[in-house]
Amino acid sequence: MVGLKSRGIGDIHQQFRSLQAIVDHIRSQEMFLQVLDREDAIPDMAKRLSREAITGELKSNKRLFLDFFYNMIALSGESDRIQDVEFKYVVIGEDLLEIDRCRLWYDELELQMPFEIGEKFGRAVLGDQMSNVVETITEFYKKAEARFDRELDGNLERCSLLVLEEHYPQSAYHITVRLPATILNDYPVSI
Repeated sequence: MVGLKSRGIGDIHQQFRSLQAIVDHIRSQEMFLQVLDREDAIPDMAKRLSREAITGELKSNKRLFLDFFYNMIALSGESDRIQDVEFKYVVIGEDLLEIDRCRLWYDELELQMPFEIGEKFGRAVLGDQMSNVVETITEFYKKAEARFDRELDGNLERCSLLVLEEHYPQSAYHITVRLPATILNDYPVSI
């Protein structure tokens, strides 16, 4: 039997390890930018040029992550590995949606994904419905849950929705959605 490979990367587990390496590199670049901003001894021109170079490479690395991620999702049908995404949103007021957490679950392993993926996925799900965020996400989740109930033969352990309402210090909702990663094929994001 011929093994399925994508872009010479190998099996799904190797692709996950590649995603981990890309995320580690992205984090180090983000940390470098934070340190650069706080450093007073570096001249402004050098800071600006460094920031431009690192920011461009950072964006390229996030696109690379997304490319590897979608390849991994495409191959997931050939695998019995669990690949889920989890997004945690904070909704403040009627029009402010922030991403608090964006994760990829691969079996029992967890990988923090770039926040832009969760942010753009949330915007794609909500569309123009910023006034009813909780209701819109709940409706979306119910449809996705029904779909995956059929596709996963009644196994809903991979689907979850948690909505918490915060009253103090300010009114907000904390929404956590976990679904199989293939949901991103229906709501593609780009960086």
